[in-house]
Amino acid sequence: MKKLIISLVLLVPLLLMSCGDSAVSMMDPEHGSTFSAGHDNPKDAAQCHDNMELLSTGISMFYGMNGWFPDDLSELVIVDPKLCNLICPSCKLPYLYDLSSSGDVYTITCPIPVEPNHGYIENGHRSWPPDPQEWPEICHSNMTSLASACAMFYGTYNRYPEELSELGTSGIYDNWDEPCPACGELYHYSSDYSNTYSIHCPMPTDPTHGYVIDGVCYWPPDTSGSQEACRSNMRSLGSGMAMFYGAYNRYPAELSELGTSGVMGNWDVPCPACGEIYHYSTDSIGSTYVVECPLPWDPNHGSIEDGIISWE
Repeated sequence: MKKLIISLVLLVPLLLMSCGDSAVSMMDPEHGSTFSAGHDNPKDAAQCHDNMELLSTGISMFYGMNGWFPDDLSELVIVDPKLCNLICPSCKLPYLYDLSSSGDVYTITCPIPVEPNHGYIENGHRSWPPDPQEWPEICHSNMTSLASACAMFYGTYNRYPEELSELGTSGIYDNWDEPCPACGELYHYSSDYSNTYSIHCPMPTDPTHGYVIDGVCYWPPDTSGSQEACRSNMRSLGSGMAMFYGAYNRYPAELSELGTSGVMGNWDVPCPACGEIYHYSTDSIGSTYVVECPLPWDPNHGSIEDGIISWE
């Protein structure tokens, strides 16, 4: 027994120092690879997100084994030594890890020393930065290319492919497996083979980059960077409501009254994401009001009801 304890004491530090290969690894060779391209490379971001999710899974497994979160990522050696080697593919630095003083909240952060980095995970919840501006356009181009290939496939075989991979095996479209640049996943595809098909962006967030049904594109409005501007607009409208009420002892029947009354000249400022005027409602006597973002997606940018904002 004494010899066994001594052996274990000697073995654990060696594992922590080496973080070498294990006989059974939760990582496959693809996850172990990294990219050397620049900070804005979409593949880098997707790989970095995969790495952080692997670390988060490893932390969950560690918790299941021990009943507490690790103090340092090197402790994940007991789960899978390869986790110790994960680095951000853009900056080649190891991931930043923080554990709260109470020991119940952990954070894994991309180590890129500039903003924005690739995001972070807190207790299993992902927080990725907004897409670079070109990503939606790339995703849309990928989906329209797939749609064109589906049309060519139909012209050749009088049916739509059962799987996207048929576009490749048939020789019609070799790049059928080009992923969404934001999440790195293959596009979701469904078809009845004879009459209809759909191609959906695989992003796990809402809104995604949209979808294509039978060659018709359905793209969401570009919400990148527009949330704060939209909420600023709604705060301004809320201030206008308060000023109108102070002057007339009621809220306006329509938003346009803010303009015709001279209280707020830019009452018709639109949501920067969709370009639509804000939705407004009040009761019959003007004692209450709601101003809501008109973005036709759920969630939108929020609302203000009687001066109370929904996002705080």
